[in-house]
Amino acid sequence: MELLLSNIPPVRFSKRNTITCFEDLIQDADGIRIASGYISADALAELKKIIEENKKSFLEIVIGMHGFEGFTRSQFDAARYLDEYLRGNKIGGVMVANAFKFHGKVYSFLKETSPFAGMIGSSNLSSILDSQNHYEADLFVDEEGAVKEINNFIIQLSRDACVPLDGYTPKIIESENTLLDGHEGVEKPAQEELQAVLLDRTPTAFKIPIKGAEEAPHSNLNVFFGKGRENKKGFVKPRHWYEVELIVSSDITGQPGYPKAGYPDRESIITVYTDDGWKFRCKISGDYSKNFRSADDLKILGRWIKGRLENNGALKVGEPVTADTLRRYGRDNFELIATSKPDVWILDFRRGNGDSH
Repeated sequence: MELLLSNIPPVRFSKRNTITCFEDLIQDADGIRIASGYISADALAELKKIIEENKKSFLEIVIGMHGFEGFTRSQFDAARYLDEYLRGNKIGGVMVANAFKFHGKVYSFLKETSPFAGMIGSSNLSSILDSQNHYEADLFVDEEGAVKEINNFIIQLSRDACVPLDGYTPKIIESENTLLDGHEGVEKPAQEELQAVLLDRTPTAFKIPIKGAEEAPHSNLNVFFGKGRENKKGFVKPRHWYEVELIVSSDITGQPGYPKAGYPDRESIITVYTDDGWKFRCKISGDYSKNFRSADDLKILGRWIKGRLENNGALKVGEPVTADTLRRYGRDNFELIATSKPDVWILDFRRGNGDSH
């Protein structure tokens, strides 16, 4: 038994946290059972890729709260996409609690159909497969009796208190792009601050093209579909769904006024304010200032761009961004607009505001 804590200052511990423990266990497991109160679309997409690339025997998931509180469209699409893959390959499925609201977070790891470890605590699936924004406390269990009890509980929960996602009619809740809410390195500036920046815009602006899978099948907005990170055990951890790395052509970066990579560290940091009211930092780096990325976490820029596409219905989690995706959204670029302050810029990705083809 081991206590798993988030290790966020000022309360730091040297032992494993839930994320690292989960990664260790999923490498050794043939099969996984999960009962989580809440899920996220990107966590389900990443979990599917883990099962697929590492040839796991089965995955069964119980979704505990969304049957009562509702799914966003992207959450339900991702759950259905995963369920279809699992059922189509006869290696599991996704269930939705309907007898009562299940708020627990319980995980069982099996080898050759026998459970060997479990976790229980405060961490939803979304916080295990991504950086933790909240301080979580969980317990790793490897005692034989407790491990079997955890596994049997998930089996009974799915059998007696759930319905299969296949054929399930969800309650869909409409939402704006809330993917950046509470994200480390992202602020929601006061309206007065945002308006002051927007009014400070200058005529200097650059349209940054967004490349679809036809041009960039494994990079730019489609990093998720590139090769994952393989460790010494041969386990492949996929790139995150929202991880993006934009490459801007020298035809644009060479224009007067474009923010240039610094010297000698070959990178520059700018603060950006977005048209929909977020504030975060971006990094300009590389030869000819070609790299445009979010500075503190590669997923920030991805959550902003891909989240807009998802909320509009142009993109489903787990599918590549293509030219048709951008056509449905109505825009194949975003605009980088200068203000009177050289390190403060505006990002504009309003639908239909660009020169889409």
